Amino acid sequence: MKLFLLLFSLLQPLTALAVYRCESQGNVTYADLPCSGSKLDISNEPSAPVSDADATKKERSEVNRLQKLREQRERQDQQIRDLTARGAAARERKCRSLALQVKWREEDVRQSTLDKATKAKIRLRRAVEKFDSECR
Repeated sequence: MKLFLLLFSLLQPLTALAVYRCESQGNVTYADLPCSGSKLDISNEPSAPVSDADATKKERSEVNRLQKLREQRERQDQQIRDLTARGAAARERKCRSLALQVKWREEDVRQSTLDKATKAKIRLRRAVEKFDSECR
């Protein structure tokens, strides 16, 4: 269907390219074919060229718009980098704290008496598991 529409649109005559204004016996008519034997006036006059000042003004406004977009993108990228750095620092602090917990639990196991050694080993195992799950 799309191919058919494309071919159909390509095969259409290009009648919109030229419009002729014909005057005959005081009547004005417009046609896509040149006038036969009467006054010929092509009404497709080129538009006035854009002045250099207007073009420069448009360019400056476009440059300013693009500059603002670039600055906004840079601010967003910086915010993302800052958030990432803060997250990494927080994770590092937490891992140091958990490593210290594991160290203390190991000391508790070494210093515990026989009746409290089982509980100390359980606490150590849990501390090691927590450290492993969050820091490795």
